[in-house]
Amino acid sequence: MSFGSISKIVNKSVTFFLAIAGCLIVSFKAPAQKVWTLQESIEYAIKNNINIKQAEIATEISSVNYFQSKGAFLPSLNGSGSYSYLFGRSLDITTYEFTTQEIRSGNFTVSGNLPVFSGFQIQNTLKQSRYEYMAGKENLQKIKDDISLNVAAAYLQVLYSREALKAANDRLQAATETRSRTKIMVDAGSMAQGNLLDADAALAAEELSVITNENLVTSSMINIKQLLELKSTDDYNVIDPKADLPPQTSALLSPEEIYAAALKNLPEFRASTLNVLSAEKAYSIAKGSMYPRFGIFGSINSGFSSTTRRLTGESVPYGDQLDENFNKSLGFSLSVPILNGWSANSNVKRSKLNLESVKYNDQLTKNQVYKSVVQAHADANAAIKKYYASEKAKISSDESFAYAEKKYNVGMLSSIEFLNVRNNQSKAESDFLQAKYDLIFRLKVLDFYLGIPITF
Repeated sequence: MSFGSISKIVNKSVTFFLAIAGCLIVSFKAPAQKVWTLQESIEYAIKNNINIKQAEIATEISSVNYFQSKGAFLPSLNGSGSYSYLFGRSLDITTYEFTTQEIRSGNFTVSGNLPVFSGFQIQNTLKQSRYEYMAGKENLQKIKDDISLNVAAAYLQVLYSREALKAANDRLQAATETRSRTKIMVDAGSMAQGNLLDADAALAAEELSVITNENLVTSSMINIKQLLELKSTDDYNVIDPKADLPPQTSALLSPEEIYAAALKNLPEFRASTLNVLSAEKAYSIAKGSMYPRFGIFGSINSGFSSTTRRLTGESVPYGDQLDENFNKSLGFSLSVPILNGWSANSNVKRSKLNLESVKYNDQLTKNQVYKSVVQAHADANAAIKKYYASEKAKISSDESFAYAEKKYNVGMLSSIEFLNVRNNQSKAESDFLQAKYDLIFRLKVLDFYLGIPITF
C-alpha cells in the first residue's frame, strides 16, 4: 500500500471521528425539541390566530349590544345642576325684576322618561340583538372549524413530506450501494464502463430527489408555522411521520346521511338560521315605527338665589330655599307618525327586501354545503380506490425491483433496463405516499361533517 493511500485512509478516519464528536457535542448542548401533536397544534392555532381574535372581538361587541338592548326596558333617568354668578344688569329669577346687584344662584333637576308603547320596537330589538349575538358565536365557531381543517391539512402535509424525504434517502442509499457494486464489477471487467456512467446518473438523480424533498419539508413546515402564527425560528416539530389510515365507515354512508348530520353539527347552518330570525325582527322593528308612541315623563327641581328675601327683608337661607322651591312634574306624551318624508315606509320596504335576501342566503348556504358534502363523499371514495390501487402497484414494483436488482448484479440486466425498473419503483412509492395522505385527509373531512373531532 502506498503512502498516499495510507494518508487518504487516515484523513477519512479523522474526518469520520470529528463528525461523530461534533454530533455528540451538539446532542449534549441542544435541548430536546418539543414535539407537537395535531391536537396541540389546533389548540395553539385557535388561541393565537388573528382572524379568530377579530371574530372574538366582534362577538364581544354583539354581546354588549345585546346587554344594551335589555337596558332599553328601563326608564331613562338624568340629573343636572348649575351654579352661576350674575354681574351688571340681570334678571332676578325670584322677583323677575332687573337689578344690577350681584346674584349667585343654583338650580338642580332630576328628570326621567319611561316609554310605555313604541310599536314593540324595544321588544323586537332585544330579540334581534340576541339572535345577532348567538349568530356571532356560531360564526366564531365556524372560523375555528376552518382553522382546524387547515391545520390538519398542513400537519398531514408535513407528515407526507417527511415520509417522502425518508423514502428518498432510502433510495439514495440504495443507489449509492448500487453504484459501488457497479464500479467493482466494471473494475473487474464484468461490466462495461457505460454501466458505471448510468449508475452515476441514477445516483445524481436520487441526490436531486433528496434535495427536492428537503425543500418540500421546509416549505410544509413554514406553512404550518404561519397557520399557527409562529415565527420561522420558533421551535416546532411534529410526531414521527407514521399516520395510520382512519376507519372508512364514514365513506360507506350516503351523501344524504352525511348532509343530515352536517345540518346538526355545522355552525354555519345555525348562524344562517339565526340571521333569518334577526332579519325578521328587523322587519318588525321597521313596521313598529309606523305605530303611535306613548310615554310617561317626570321631573323634580329646586334652586336658590342670593337675592331671595323674606317680606321682612331678611335673607332666606339656601337650605330653606331648596325646600321651598322644590317642585315636581309628571306628564304623558303621545306621538303619532303622519308624514316623515316616507322614511318609515322606505325602511319597511328595505327591511322586507333584506329579509328575502337573507332567506336566499340561508338556502344558498345549505346548497353549498350539500354540494361540498357530495363532492367530499365522491373524493373520499375515489381516494380509497386510488390508495388500494397504488398499494398494489407499490407491492408489484418492489418485487419487480428486487428481482431486477438480482439480475443486474450478475450482469443479466442492462443498466438502462435496471434504471427504468428503479424509476418505476420510485414513482410507485411516491404515488402510494400521496394516495395514503390524501385518503387520510378525505376521510377526516367526512368525519368533520359528521361531527367527529379531527385527531390522528
